Amino acid sequence: MKKGFTLIELLVVISIIALLIGILLPALGAARRTARQMQSNTQVRGIHQSEVMYAQSNGSRFSGMNGRGEILEPGDIDGADTNANGGSALNRTVILLDGNYFTGEYAISPVESGKTEWTTTTNDISITNVSFAMLRIADDATDTGTDPDTWVNRGDVVNEWSETLNTEAPVLGDRNTGSDNDGNISSIHTELNGGDWRGSVAWNDNHVVFETTQVLSTRLDDGTFNDESDNLFADDNTS
Repeated sequence: MKKGFTLIELLVVISIIALLIGILLPALGAARRTARQMQSNTQVRGIHQSEVMYAQSNGSRFSGMNGRGEILEPGDIDGADTNANGGSALNRTVILLDGNYFTGEYAISPVESGKTEWTTTTNDISITNVSFAMLRIADDATDTGTDPDTWVNRGDVVNEWSETLNTEAPVLGDRNTGSDNDGNISSIHTELNGGDWRGSVAWNDNHVVFETTQVLSTRLDDGTFNDESDNLFADDNTS
């Protein structure tokens, strides 16, 4: 007499397999997200380290500014977007890429692996080719703004775009990707226009945290403590 599974036994085995898959898939998805977050932290930290190395031969100033603290003009940046000056996050990235501080691949987050790398051959410098944003810098002599207390256009912010080693100054992080009808932004790690921002943020002492909000407590160059009042993206997605 041949032995085999009965129909009921087969259905039980299939049910157990389906249950295991249902349990394991979310865990695998969470592990994949965690791995991407860790890789994102590593790349953001590496880019900030590149800025520190650049600053050592540039009067302690990061890319986009000269050693005197002046924002570079478009004509001063080889291969740059000629419609923007050294304040552009993209142009600051171009400076580092041209200096071989890191490769074009490194400027792309693991969650945006489909992006085309920036290369000097094609000079493909679309803003979509970088996955991170940099601290917005402004020329106080010409850009006074309308509110001296905002994140943008403050001298203490501009001075942080340098080798200060400030543990409470965020200077670089994953970019935002859009906003919902209420102005809440999303990031490359969250649903587009979902009103939920999460991403890696590098602070000026080179520690990196995967933050769950873009509104952070800071203490910038002038020593003023801002308790959860500095919105990293108060102006636009390259702030």
